[in-house]
Amino acid sequence: MEETRESQQGGAVPVAYQQVYSAPQTPYYAPPVPAGRWVRFRRLCRLMLRRLVYGMAMVGRVLRPYAATLVVAIVLLGVIGWMSYLIWGPKAAPAAFQRIDSLPPAPAVETYIKGQQDFNADMMWDAYSTDYQAAQLANGASKATLQAQATGMRSAGLQFVHSDYIGGVKLDGGGSMYFYTIDLAKAAQHGRFPFIFTADADGKIVDVDSPLLRPQSSSK
Repeated sequence: MEETRESQQGGAVPVAYQQVYSAPQTPYYAPPVPAGRWVRFRRLCRLMLRRLVYGMAMVGRVLRPYAATLVVAIVLLGVIGWMSYLIWGPKAAPAAFQRIDSLPPAPAVETYIKGQQDFNADMMWDAYSTDYQAAQLANGASKATLQAQATGMRSAGLQFVHSDYIGGVKLDGGGSMYFYTIDLAKAAQHGRFPFIFTADADGKIVDVDSPLLRPQSSSK
């Protein structure tokens, strides 16, 4: 019995266990997501900016010894460009101005001025139109009143030295307007006054406007 057990134990074959390894697996990478247009544009701008900065740095290194000369040249070119623009650049259109053809002096107005210089009321009164004469009479003025005013001016030492004709223009309705300046002198005083004569279609005076003929307000 014991021999049989020993024989059985001595003849037993040991069981060998073989280690099994799993096959290596290839790692999985997710496919790259395509960049959008904005991302590509931003990358391109960044790349161009870097190249521009790099190029400027390289150019700056080369031109550094000539920096002062370049600054002077740039300033001169700017001044020349600005002056060229002022000379040959576009300019604002001039204001539209149309000059009216001037009329020759009216004979009646010339007669009035001559009568004023000579203190002759007859010449001044005859230069008025009939309507203006009637308006003067309605206001209490007459040829005699006009002569009294002229005599008073002469007695006061007033002199009509010179008259200058500026020009005349046509008015609606056939009338005309004439512009004069008359030099007056009194003792050591001298002045130039504007006179504006309005005439009818026949050239007769219908109105005389001048600071000399306007009533002066008396101060209280």
